[in-house]
Amino acid sequence: MALDTVDRVHVTNTRVELFESIEGIDWEDLPAAAALTQPLIRRFAQDKALFRRLLLAVEHDPYLWAKCEEDVVEDKIVLWDDIEKGLRIRLRMSTDHQQQLAHNHRFSFTNLVLRGTYLHRNYLARGGFDENTLPEDVQPVMLHEDRAGDCFTIHHNALHSTPFTELGTISLVLRGNPVKERAPVMFKEARGRDEALRRIRTGGAGSRGELSETEPDTAEVGTMFWRVGEDRESSERRAERQMSLEKYHYWCGRLEELGIL
Repeated sequence: MALDTVDRVHVTNTRVELFESIEGIDWEDLPAAAALTQPLIRRFAQDKALFRRLLLAVEHDPYLWAKCEEDVVEDKIVLWDDIEKGLRIRLRMSTDHQQQLAHNHRFSFTNLVLRGTYLHRNYLARGGFDENTLPEDVQPVMLHEDRAGDCFTIHHNALHSTPFTELGTISLVLRGNPVKERAPVMFKEARGRDEALRRIRTGGAGSRGELSETEPDTAEVGTMFWRVGEDRESSERRAERQMSLEKYHYWCGRLEELGIL
């Protein structure tokens, strides 16, 4: 994909007509938030010229670029962020098999699936969901698929998991401002089973001591960790997760190939 210099503009504070009428989103009124944000994120996805312009400008905006990540099972590109409006638009692209991870979020959000499929579970947790919760306390109460074109809005306290059922699943997320410093995550199935079992025997990962604020590469069923905001991460951790320009350019080209741009 040719990165035309015309597209290389600073956009964080650039006027974008689509967002001008949004004064703020009350995510505590979930039906109203869904009624507002679902059409908004669909309109954004359909406006390929705007989508492309914002995507190609990201690497030239230090604020947005610092939020773009390569993680354990997915990559993330932040396209737009307006704290006053409580509005951030982020691309999520699956890169590896994802285990069933029961979790809630630091923020409420609306998700539009652009390509691929999620296998979506909703849970109830007996006695609440925190570092003292046991795997058997967390039981699924709904199972459904979210396919390309499907859109859902979820409150930050909802407990769910959304593993990708095919690599290359891509979605757009319109999220609100964080309302928590951190949110817990529980492995409902093991990651790297042999290694996880070995670490249990040697007293390593999987013990129910203080929760890590880093997603583990291997874990047993019941292992928990916190997801936190970038302000709580070390500079070393931020550098480790920072998306490379090579990967960013790959996704720019791949999104065009798929017709998403």
